[in-house]
Amino acid sequence: MMQKILLLTNIYPNNDPSYGGTKVCHSFTTEWQKMGYDVRVVHIESLFPRPFYWVGRFLYKFIQAKTGFVAYVNTPRKNVRYEVDGIPVLFTPVPKYRPHTSPSPANMRKACSWICEQLEKDGFVPDVMTAHFVLPQLEMIHLLKQRYTSAKTCLVLHGESDAFQKCYPDSYKTLMSSVDVWGFRSQAFMDHFNHRFGVHPKEFVCWSGIPEKYLTSERRTVSDQVTRFIFVGSLYKLKNVDITIRALHQTMGSKPYRFDIVGDGAEQDSLRGLVNELGVQDKVIFHGRKSRDEAQQLMEQADCFVMVSSREAFGLVYVEAMAKGLIVIGTKGQGIDGVVKDGENGFLCDAGDVDGLAAVIRKMVDMPKSERQRMSDLSVETAKGLTDRKVAEHYMNSIIG
Repeated sequence: MMQKILLLTNIYPNNDPSYGGTKVCHSFTTEWQKMGYDVRVVHIESLFPRPFYWVGRFLYKFIQAKTGFVAYVNTPRKNVRYEVDGIPVLFTPVPKYRPHTSPSPANMRKACSWICEQLEKDGFVPDVMTAHFVLPQLEMIHLLKQRYTSAKTCLVLHGESDAFQKCYPDSYKTLMSSVDVWGFRSQAFMDHFNHRFGVHPKEFVCWSGIPEKYLTSERRTVSDQVTRFIFVGSLYKLKNVDITIRALHQTMGSKPYRFDIVGDGAEQDSLRGLVNELGVQDKVIFHGRKSRDEAQQLMEQADCFVMVSSREAFGLVYVEAMAKGLIVIGTKGQGIDGVVKDGENGFLCDAGDVDGLAAVIRKMVDMPKSERQRMSDLSVETAKGLTDRKVAEHYMNSIIG
């Protein structure tokens, strides 16, 4: 019998062109559907008093620039059903008055009742209920578990281990007991959770994947000299693109090099100002926003991908760069830590450390070509294990296997 999967999340595409959130959950659901599972999504979104959205519209770019968070300014105020690429979605807005707090129990029970009504209409009894992000999915999993007692439950954390006691100070232990399997978006997040709450008998790292077409079809031969660097992503403060610009200037000096910046965002003017201040206008190229496929083409021309974000749940673009055989520099203790192993298939350094990043770049530039070739080959091998299909299989097998 076809197994039925119910995924719960507060970030999911909604057919709105202005949507700016991650599509990681949608990637998993579409792969599961291709694998033959019957999939439904519950999209729970906080519904605040209208003045919050007025402020959000006014400060939208500022909030994104400083935090990287998407400020939703047009949350629907009613329950609605829709589909995204053939995946049925149940959207329910849950009222609350303050960000980063749990909704009232009454509002959660009301949302749960509507979800159960819709599933009953569809004759959908979940075999697996898996959720992403603690708030408010942890509580909803607990409520749904009381209805669907035989369903296996999973909660995937995106780095928010501190949220349990903060959002549910009196009930977090009871709520957590409803979770059968724990997932983590990185090894670092798993280690942090285990340090606080102990090792769970069933837990796994929930990586993101890339399309197989992004894997290099032929072995990449690294260049004689490292001169081409690239960043791909949104330009907001926590991405630390300014740190990369300064570190490259410090390391490379007057030597020929090029740093391609692909993406846009509220920090772009500030970064252009820094480039002018350092006098590296001929070396730092701003390409603006590009499609995913266009970004792949630019990556193929680079030697090294650099992104030392202060906060990054995973960072799929790292894997895309590794798939091209680029040498990747990421951040210690963030999502890519564990996929990138420092000195083996890439490098890791502390976020915000210009001197530290400059030292890593210098080390890579000075490496013998044979060592860079070995690192490039290992980078590609790592990416081969992180395709959309393979990570979706790993995710589901970790729950039902």
